[in-house]
This record gives sequence, structure tokens and C-alpha cells, in this order.
Amino acid sequence: MPYGEQNQTPGEITPAEMAALKAAFVESTRRATAIGFDWLELHCAHGYLLSSFISPLTNRRSDEYGGSLENRCRYPLEVFSAMRAAWPADKPMSVRISAHDWAPGGLTPDDAVRIGALFKAAGCDVIDVSSGQTTRQARPVYGRMYQTPFADRIRNESGIATMAVGAIQEADHANSIIAAGRADLCAVGRPHLADPAWTLHEAARLQSRAVTWPNQYLSGRDQLYREMEKQKAMQAQAGQALAAMDSEANGQRA
Repeated sequence: MPYGEQNQTPGEITPAEMAALKAAFVESTRRATAIGFDWLELHCAHGYLLSSFISPLTNRRSDEYGGSLENRCRYPLEVFSAMRAAWPADKPMSVRISAHDWAPGGLTPDDAVRIGALFKAAGCDVIDVSSGQTTRQARPVYGRMYQTPFADRIRNESGIATMAVGAIQEADHANSIIAAGRADLCAVGRPHLADPAWTLHEAARLQSRAVTWPNQYLSGRDQLYREMEKQKAMQAQAGQALAAMDSEANGQRA
């Protein structure tokens, strides 16, 4: 099925190709181990090949890899299990999923809970919870932290650690998500594209020193912290002034 009218039409992957692809994933895992990576993630979201097995909108197979959710997850789970066996047992491995297709007949958050449980049983440590990008018919509902509810459900109903992603713009967003038990980790992508020093700037805004600055940037660090502290004090003063004005106005009305 082509992704869109202008896209090529892919062929249905054969059992021999599936075996070869699984072997390639395992070889990549061995290379990641040899080079010293600490964490490995298998991408089963956003319409890529393994994602296309999971979604009922793209999986039209009539063999044991099509039909029910369990059958549609069969090949991604086979790939994951083979990779997990080749990856060091003491290092974490996560899986990224699209928790919602945002389209009629597609995956739903209820399905995502079941998918999380299946990967947990296979030895997955963390579900990286994204959504959509599996079909052009998707109509996602965007908003602040809009994918966090999916991470929340998977974490608390499937019993597996989750990573929340999507429109997490501030450190306070991440802190609130984790403090509320809605996810165990937060990934921040696009804010870093807009500001490569996002982590340093957010730490300064919160007056947190629990972050290491590159030596080349140290001359700017203390000035930034002072400026952020001034801004915070000015905001507090402005808030106090507004509260005093409201109190005075209420007294006059009384």
C-alpha cells in the first residue's frame, strides 16, 4: 500500500525477506554492543516497516502475521526478541510505538495498552510512546503534552516504564509528568532544534545547578543564572503588586 498518491507501492515482504531483515537487526545490535552504546531502541512507530505490521490500516496480510493484534505484533516481537538476546542483559532496551493512528479503524489507546504488555512480556524495559504518522488519513489532536495520556495509560495499565514525548516544551512540563507518575522519562526533541542549549537554559530558569556545562560555555553560565534570577524576582514583585491592587479594589467594593 503506498503511503500517498505520489509514493511508490511497496511489495508485501516475503518470509525469506523477513528472516533476512531480522538477521540484519541482530547484526546492528551486535555492532551497537561492540561500539559501546548504553541504550538500544527498536522503532515500531510512524509507519516504518515494523509499524506497518502492527497497524490494522497497513497490515492486510492473510498469514499468521495478519489479522488479530497479537498476530500483527508477531513479527515485531520476533525481531525484538532476537535483538534482546544479542543485547547485553544489563543494558536497557526500549521500543517506540504509535499509540494511536488517529484514523477510523486504526490503532487506539486501548490497543496501545495491549501492545505495551506484549513487549513487556518479551523483555522490553521502556515503551517510548509516540503516535500517528502511519496513514495520511490521520487527524491528530495536537496540544501541550498531547501524547502524555497514552504514556500514562500504558505505564499504569500495562505495568511497564514509559517515555513521554510530544509537545513537551518546558522543564516544568517534564517534571510534572514524572512527579505525577504519568511516565518515567520525558524526551524533548523540537525545543532542542529551536534552541540547542535548551537543557542549559531550562536549568538556569529553574536555578538548578544539577547540570554540567561545557567548559567553553562557562563564561556565560553565571551571567545567565544572574539574569534569570533577576527576572524571577521581577515577576514575583509584579505578582505581589497585582495581588495588592486586587485586594485594594475588593476592599473598595466592599
